[in-house]
Amino acid sequence: MDSNLMDLKALLTLNNDSTLFANPRRIKLLQQVQRTGSISQGAKEAGISYKAAWDAINDMNQLAEQDVVHSAKGGKGGGGAKLTPFGERLLQLYSLMDQMQDMALTALVDAAVPMGSLQELMAHFSLETSARNQLLAEVVALQSDNVSDSIQLKLAGNQQVEASITHSSTARLALTIGKKVLLLFKAPSVSIQLHSDDSGNNQLRGVVTQLMRGNSRTEVTLDIGSDEQVYASVENELISAMKLTEGDYCYACFHPSNAIIASMK
Repeated sequence: MDSNLMDLKALLTLNNDSTLFANPRRIKLLQQVQRTGSISQGAKEAGISYKAAWDAINDMNQLAEQDVVHSAKGGKGGGGAKLTPFGERLLQLYSLMDQMQDMALTALVDAAVPMGSLQELMAHFSLETSARNQLLAEVVALQSDNVSDSIQLKLAGNQQVEASITHSSTARLALTIGKKVLLLFKAPSVSIQLHSDDSGNNQLRGVVTQLMRGNSRTEVTLDIGSDEQVYASVENELISAMKLTEGDYCYACFHPSNAIIASMK
């Protein structure tokens, strides 16, 4: 791999039509104004002249539908400046977009990262949630009774599962056949069986790749194919009774109501 690719850095610029609105230099200025409460001090900390800082802030205030910085004239109490709520959100947005650009550049030099859609890219870098299991899936069927819906999902290895969610959630997530989503479910909601049955639970077949034994429970890791893992948290007594060992094939089972769907509209 070319080491130069690892040093790539995108410089994010926001334009209003063809007119500059924000760039790294202006964002640095806003950060310093936010910290110091002063345009003059913020300009000094950002390494630019007061005139350049004032012109930049005036430009942004004029271009946006609402002010980015509010400044007070000097007087007995002295002057000052602070970011407006819109200015605060601009800094937050710029930070998020900067993180997303870094994520995209990391994906560029890593052939293992899927680039077919934003959903796949985000899934690779994983959401920070309490749900241990996060699997990329595709909606293949929907059944509705106007109150609760049954969503059939196909995973990367072609195994299928069902998620039971409210009809309003289906509408809010704009779920349609063919849509890519993230399937999430917690490890404690997953049980382990040696054989499939007709209980109505989702049953994902896989091979045990790791058993991590704790004081009362064991975390079981199953490889279900296509580089996807499922995690289950099971009582130690059950693992012992099943005589489960690494390399065994078994089923990770969870109820459709324990499935959570995350989607980007």
